This record gives sequence, C-alpha cells and structure tokens, in this order.
Amino acid sequence: MAIKILLADDHSLMREGLKQLLEMEEDLEVVGQAGTGSELLELAFNIQADVILLDINLPDISGLKVMKLLRERKCSLKVIMLTIHDDWEYVNQAINLGAHGYLLKDVESQSLYRAIRDVKAGKTYIHPNLARDIIVQRDKNLSIGRLTSREKEILSMISKGLANDDIAEKLVISGKTVRNHVSSIYRKLGVSDRTQAALLGMKNDLVHRYD
Repeated sequence: MAIKILLADDHSLMREGLKQLLEMEEDLEVVGQAGTGSELLELAFNIQADVILLDINLPDISGLKVMKLLRERKCSLKVIMLTIHDDWEYVNQAINLGAHGYLLKDVESQSLYRAIRDVKAGKTYIHPNLARDIIVQRDKNLSIGRLTSREKEILSMISKGLANDDIAEKLVISGKTVRNHVSSIYRKLGVSDRTQAALLGMKNDLVHRYD
C-alpha cells in the first residue's frame, strides 16, 4: 500500500516538482497540496494521509505554528519539515513540537524517500550531514563520555532509528532494561527525547561504531 503524502509549500512549482519526484517511487503517492498553513490544516483533517512534508515559510501561518496546532488538535499524521533553515534553533523547535523528521530542500532524492519511509514506520529522520552541522552549535559541553559502553551501544542503535523493541531483540535483553538505559542516556546527555539523543549520537559518530 502506498504511503500517502500531503505537501505544504507556498511555491506551486516546488510542490509540483516534489510531486513528480515522489511519485517516481511506486510506494509514494501525493494525495493533497497546500500553499498556506490554513489550507494544510483543513486537508490534514479531511484527507486520508500518512505523512506531511511541511515548509516553515508559509504566507499565513508559519510551519512551526502549524505544527503546534496539529499537536493541539491531536492530529495523528507524521510530519517532516522540508525547509531552507539549517540552524539548530529551528530544528529544536520543530522536534519539540512533534516533528518526526527535518530535511533541507537541497536534500538528495534517495534521502527524501528514506526519510518518508522511516517516518511512516515510526522512526525519526534527520539527515546525518545536517545533524553534524547543526549539533555543533548546541551545548559543546555535552559529553558522550559520561555514558557506559552499553549505553553508547544503545545510543548508536537509537541514532540508526531502531525502536526499543528492536534494540531489546538485537541485544537479547528485556524491553524494561532498554527503557531504563534510554532514561539514563537522556539524563546524562541532558536531552528530553529520542531525536535529540539521536542527533548527539550522530555528532559523535556512534552510528557506525557498533556496526
């Protein structure tokens, strides 16, 4: 079954280009387009979809405000921010508001496809290049060195997009043990959610260290 996508961008040419690009893949289908935040909010609750590609710069309501409204209205659609803004503040705001992905508009097509599929599957996706570039602007005192070797291994898996159940199965430990480790990781790194932890894992190159 195709992943159904809503596009929200104030440039019609951008939307049409994205539509053509996405529908080159058999499992991706654009089911609606919006040029404003208000149009997207209406579509989100009236068209059956799975994922929203949302720009931050919309003429009436910013994409970040749209994210806040979607969350307040208990919208179940997963959101990927697709924008020109590459600084940490925008990423942090988007993630805190519930975005499941954050990509720049010059992203390669294969990364875009992967992001949509990962987010539909319940994972988060922030392109590693973007993550490495922006995380360095954040608190440079955060240290992966405070983690135990097991916590580093789990953080590596979180950075790859694995869910707790997948990690438990891979490490042959209980789900409760994984949850305890994840809570400890959050506390030691000073983060509040999975995506922020994943960003730090990417920045410290843990993604490939435990392959």
